[in-house]
Amino acid sequence: MIKFFRKIRQKLLSENKFSKYLLYAIGEIILVVIGILIALQINTWNEQRKDKVKEQEILKRLRKEFTSNRAQLLEKTGSKRDINKKCSRLLTFYNEPEKAELDSIFAYLGSIIPTTFDPIQNDLVRSGNIEIIKSEELKELLINWSTDVIQLQEVEQIFLRYWELQFSNYINEIGITRNYGHSFWQKAGSNLLETTETLNPIPGKSKISKVSKEELLLDAKLEGVITWSLNLNTFTHQESQTLLKRIDYILEVLASEIKE
Repeated sequence: MIKFFRKIRQKLLSENKFSKYLLYAIGEIILVVIGILIALQINTWNEQRKDKVKEQEILKRLRKEFTSNRAQLLEKTGSKRDINKKCSRLLTFYNEPEKAELDSIFAYLGSIIPTTFDPIQNDLVRSGNIEIIKSEELKELLINWSTDVIQLQEVEQIFLRYWELQFSNYINEIGITRNYGHSFWQKAGSNLLETTETLNPIPGKSKISKVSKEELLLDAKLEGVITWSLNLNTFTHQESQTLLKRIDYILEVLASEIKE
């Protein structure tokens, strides 16, 4: 093709047809420019096609991650709801001690086990791949997601520290640790990485502890510890419910963006 155009130029020059040569040269330049523009457009189309494929891969991976996060959060909110019920029941015993049994008190105390949310976290923001996502709404949701998770985890840590430093220590202080621990393991298996039937490592309840039901239900400090556990756990439960709504909405937006 290049030789063909060269021959035409040489022929026009040899025939002293300068004006025609000039027009021809301009036309040739225009053709070259058009060719370059077409090549650039084709390259742009190819890049856009690759980006769309990569975007769909990212969206599907995000859907899988948030579906998994939702399942975990549902399980954790169920545990938080159970803790609230047990704390409320224990406080009811303080008002109506005739309805309480010592074994029930230990069982409910042993069910107060803080749970924490540990979601799959993508690195889209840090890696810059988030710019591949075309939906501005989805990008904003994903950027805010890490902040939302941190907010929940912070209040969970407040309850966890309180449980470690106040709740558990006071259980030990009043001499019911073995009975509490035995009841604790009735529930603890559901909080392991893999929910399973767990053999209780504590061989029965204490024969030394002589704390009675009446003493426990007249213990104002224990009542206070239970009350604060209920307060803190209720806060974490409400934050979990809010985060669950955020996940549901993110999954809705993902569903609208994914092309099956």
